[in-house]
Amino acid sequence: MSGESWQSLRIFGRELASWRAESRSALGLPTDRFLVMTGHQAGIWHAGIAEKFIVGAQLAAEHGGILVHVVVDHDLNDASLVAFPALTAGKLARLTLERSPRGTRTNIPNALRKPIRTMRPERAHEVPETLEPALAAIEHAIAEGRDRENLAMQMASAANALILPHARIDHTVAATAFAALPFAVAMRKHFASMRDAYNAAVTNERIAPLGPTELPFWKLDRATLSRAPMLEGETEHDALTLAPRALTLTLIARLVLCDIFIHGTGGGRYDHAMEQWLGEALGADARSALAPMMVATATKYAPLTPFVPAFDASATPEALRVLEQDPFGDDGRTKAALRAKITGTHAEKRAAFITMRRQIVEARATRAHEISELRARVSANRDANAAHTLAMDRTWPFPFSMGFSMEAI
Repeated sequence: MSGESWQSLRIFGRELASWRAESRSALGLPTDRFLVMTGHQAGIWHAGIAEKFIVGAQLAAEHGGILVHVVVDHDLNDASLVAFPALTAGKLARLTLERSPRGTRTNIPNALRKPIRTMRPERAHEVPETLEPALAAIEHAIAEGRDRENLAMQMASAANALILPHARIDHTVAATAFAALPFAVAMRKHFASMRDAYNAAVTNERIAPLGPTELPFWKLDRATLSRAPMLEGETEHDALTLAPRALTLTLIARLVLCDIFIHGTGGGRYDHAMEQWLGEALGADARSALAPMMVATATKYAPLTPFVPAFDASATPEALRVLEQDPFGDDGRTKAALRAKITGTHAEKRAAFITMRRQIVEARATRAHEISELRARVSANRDANAAHTLAMDRTWPFPFSMGFSMEAI
């Protein structure tokens, strides 16, 4: 719906314009500014996630608006885990900042966990000089966030500070706050009529359907430090914090809060299911009233290539496996032909399979010297291969691939 035509659209008995104004105000967001939203699980994300915030900040600036960071604070990921590259015994390795004190439970929602201190592991290691400023900046940002209400918001505060040289985040809101909005309350009240459409929309997605009495919200129990589906008939009380499931979160964001939502590649796929759900449950006009969404990501690498030994790119475990499993040396034609003969009755299939295996063994024997030589090269190449894998890992925390320093924060 274009222009102001959506404002008179009625959802759950009220005009959408009223829901939007109330929802923004309830979260402390301006009602008269262009609002860009993006978010992720709590933590120090990789550069692909950081790109969403960079693009979001650019869009907000272009429209004279603001960028809002939505922290998925109810997730069960361990937000305190921060990996960093280091040298151990002269070899490139992945180490992790440790929580203090050690032994903190991690299988609970970040919204229910206390802020933490971090410390470098006691394991002997050396942080390369080129990476030390970024690691020090991460440690400083995490320490500065220790007065926040929980681990999720501590790590969100740290991420906001670290990305500031590239993107200004104007507001930070927790996903659990979405569940307390009057619009979310109305959604729970009317959800019975929306359940079939929800389950139909997620049929081909990696999203679990809802049971007969489940609502598309989680309940976070402070007493047991656990997360469980919210059921119809359950009431909200002081011991519980509610949180929206993934599709519910983006439905609320795009329908009553923002002017554009920025996803990564995963969210950009599953949000089409949300659009289908909303359209089937509340009509085509409601679907048309959704704020648009876009996808942003990036691949950036930490400066680790100086720490990768001479690397024989052809001597990989994968190459050895290919040679051993298909030793005919004709780009798979012989093996494909042998596989094609595995047809007929069970006995015929077994006989054809045995024939194929016998020919593979014979071909291996013919190329035994070549296989042995490659196996030796793979063994000698193991350390370099491992270092190369670490150097080409795009999931290091974004400060390592984006040139951060203590001065930047």
